[in-house]
Amino acid sequence: MSVKINKNRGYWLIDTIWPDGVRTRTKMPDEATADKINKKIEVACADEVRIWSKLRKELKLEGGKGILFREFCDLYWKLHVLPYNRRLDTKKSLLNILKGHFGSTPIDAITPQGIAKFVASRKSEDLNNKTINRNLAALHHVLGWAVKKGYLEENPAERIDHLREIEWVGERPDESVIDEVFAKLDPRALPVFTFIRETGCRKGEAITLERSQIDFARAQVVFHSNTKNGRSRQVPLTESALCAIAAMPAQADTVFYHPDTLRSWTSDGVSIPWERARKAAAHPKLRIHDMRHAFGIKLAEEGCPMHYISEVMGHHSIDFTRKHYARFSPDSASRSVLRVLEGRKLRQG
Repeated sequence: MSVKINKNRGYWLIDTIWPDGVRTRTKMPDEATADKINKKIEVACADEVRIWSKLRKELKLEGGKGILFREFCDLYWKLHVLPYNRRLDTKKSLLNILKGHFGSTPIDAITPQGIAKFVASRKSEDLNNKTINRNLAALHHVLGWAVKKGYLEENPAERIDHLREIEWVGERPDESVIDEVFAKLDPRALPVFTFIRETGCRKGEAITLERSQIDFARAQVVFHSNTKNGRSRQVPLTESALCAIAAMPAQADTVFYHPDTLRSWTSDGVSIPWERARKAAAHPKLRIHDMRHAFGIKLAEEGCPMHYISEVMGHHSIDFTRKHYARFSPDSASRSVLRVLEGRKLRQG
């Protein structure tokens, strides 16, 4: 919380950021009145019983504007992201992207037209629609929080439609295609992508993985707080996965890092070598996430029960697993063939 009193063109202005993140700006006719209200606010905000909330209503203070987007993002990070968000690395990366574009713009000056220019800018970087939609979703949430806290009257991102995404329809990601992309990968990034391929984990889970999550005695990894749905799961480690871990000496906070900078991979940073490799291998549509699908399909084809696949992959429900992978299982194939044969007998009869 900060309180400022500034003389501006004949009146005094009390600029307050309250403990809940709401900002109010109130004009006062003279210094004495401004100082009196200022002291009331300071005393109220220091009280743990939240007297400040009652005082704000009594003074009929409304949410103020004018804060720069990057400053608001810092406030959003402190008051909302840190207490409630599980995937801090991913959220920080998204906020940095937004701050890079809107940073010096006052939050109340962001318009649908400005957001449309942001989308066009992201498209010019040859990003897929899913990635851009993720940026839009993050911006929508930030601006929605701004509305909730009184910084905006309405969310300008509400008027922006998300881009059409090409959904994965279940075609098998070819292992030979993945091999060809791997052959073109920068060797410095090979360990993290090998780990993703061998464990079926998500990109965010791999780049935020800590050594405390590796159980070498049991040859397994435990994914917990960095999972998409917040649920813990255990995944066995193959020899290739263990070799990928061994290729990264313990020199950083996370298991996988850039060997030159010793800094942990960021979501965008780790995508760069993949983009280059898949273009060099002439497979520009192969996504990092396709390795996760290939992992699930392989388990299904080998007859692994659906509830085991669901557990290892960390799906929110077994129904989701069945929807995407059941048709690849041997049991599913045999039942389909049986239906065809029985149908033929009925027609012949």
